[in-house]
Amino acid sequence: MFIAAAVAPSSTRADDAAGKVNVDVICHCPDPVGQNFCATFKQKIDKSVGYELADDTSGYGMGVHLSCVDMWTGIDNKLAGRMSAVSVTFTIYSDKLPGEVFEDASVFRVGKDKVPDMSEQVLLALGQLISANSSFFESMRATAASGGSAPVQSTPAPASTPTSTQ
Repeated sequence: MFIAAAVAPSSTRADDAAGKVNVDVICHCPDPVGQNFCATFKQKIDKSVGYELADDTSGYGMGVHLSCVDMWTGIDNKLAGRMSAVSVTFTIYSDKLPGEVFEDASVFRVGKDKVPDMSEQVLLALGQLISANSSFFESMRATAASGGSAPVQSTPAPASTPTSTQ
């Protein structure tokens, strides 16, 4: 379950792209509700002030991996296309890490009429994880701004468990 506290990066439209956190969204959603959920979530990332929709995991940022399956296919085909089971996995990536680092995961149901609401909840969860790892992202941003001259040892590791504000 996601905690619905509004947490977003402190960034303005005047900030350049370097001030935004890159978010690579990967979708494995063959069903109609899942496809709509993925497209809606990507639109929210693309329109956000603090995030930049990334095409890959080069540089540094957050990964959002979505997998979806129609909940009714094979059970009651008359209801197919109305609800999807969605699995979301959040990762942190950086060229300075050996690969993507797992941060959090969840599974939930999304009805076709609740796609905007649930994609907003996932966006809020993403903001919480970015806030929990703010020192990591600030270090990566500083390293990128200095041309990569900061030593790797000074880079804080991603948080192993997200902190929540309630």
